[in-house]
Amino acid sequence: MVIPSVHVPNDPAELLRLSEWQGTVGNPQLRQAWTEDLAGAYVPRLTGRLGGWVENGNVVRGICDDNRSVLLPEHRSVIGDREYFVSIKGCGARFDAFTHQHLDESILKGICRDPTLESKLTAGASGNTRFITGERWYGKSPYGAQAPDNALLALLASLRADMNQIAGFHICPLIAVIRLPEEVERIASRFFWYRSYDGSYWQEFRLMPSNVRLYFQSPITFGVNTDVAFSMFHLDSIEKSERFLANLSRSGLAALTLFARSLRHDPVHGRYLGLEFQDVWLDKDAVIAPDGVLHFADLEGLEDEAATSEEQVKERIRSQFFKHVYEVNFALEALALQTDRVLALRRSHDERRAWLMDMMEQASRSDGYVRLERRGSRMMAVVEPAVDADQLTVEMELFSEVGN
Repeated sequence: MVIPSVHVPNDPAELLRLSEWQGTVGNPQLRQAWTEDLAGAYVPRLTGRLGGWVENGNVVRGICDDNRSVLLPEHRSVIGDREYFVSIKGCGARFDAFTHQHLDESILKGICRDPTLESKLTAGASGNTRFITGERWYGKSPYGAQAPDNALLALLASLRADMNQIAGFHICPLIAVIRLPEEVERIASRFFWYRSYDGSYWQEFRLMPSNVRLYFQSPITFGVNTDVAFSMFHLDSIEKSERFLANLSRSGLAALTLFARSLRHDPVHGRYLGLEFQDVWLDKDAVIAPDGVLHFADLEGLEDEAATSEEQVKERIRSQFFKHVYEVNFALEALALQTDRVLALRRSHDERRAWLMDMMEQASRSDGYVRLERRGSRMMAVVEPAVDADQLTVEMELFSEVGN
């Protein structure tokens, strides 16, 4: 049985699909997902108008997601027993980079550096639009699109995966990355607020099981809109809630121990290497599948981090775990509370916590890298890395009191 993907209702988005682009780097594992009716460069309709492209028959209707991404739910693929839809990252920003306003042609007129292009904009026009600009965002990316190094880092993480997971850590894998046409780059480069981006413009095509994030950057988040998420995921019985909790717990622990489970030894340079989260967080950069499995989405934030000693390896394992454990616990607590509300269970805080810990402990038994153990009133996480586990195993306190 295939678990259907789920997307949050949001504003419609119209993009222009161009049949020409400058280059593609694909993921051989997902070659079948790069279909003839998907392949292309996707740009905002306003960009298409400024470039003079013919739009008849090339308009694609999707759904807004985050600031610079659009979902194409009609393009779906199945990995294992789970369905995924396509998300395009880097097809134009929706918001002004320095205010809370939606972009419109009036705002774009104010940041246009080319009189010829400015004359094609309707002064004072209202209504939301989407646009790729040449603003150098966070020092390295064009605002509204993607930089080549980030796009290729995301693809590299996908190439390291077994389809959609790295040692039990689930990801939203990339199908391909493409470079936008030179004319799109030329137009975008003439619109910026302060700093001009000097480089090529890229897009990512990724697969997502849902766009329900943990806490930030989606219209419905699991932590804030837990009741709506329960309805979307059809969690209406204790059995379904427990299966969901087991999957969320298992995949959450995998995210907290990514460095350990991706660890390998580099004998040439006398060091260890493991994957670390760089400027990304689980609360906004991960989504929850309808079966509860946490998937990490913003893969450009996954990079190898080196450790030159056994103690440094242990410290990186501890640091990653404690840096991100709050986001996982937040989601688990939200799940436990909503389960009691939906099923009208009158459990005390201690009873609910004990149920949560029992389920987490059971879920960890099938994990080859981490297990949870009760030690008196505490619950410990025992992490055994992928290499040299005899010397590098780390024990960390997950909970000080586990309930009655």
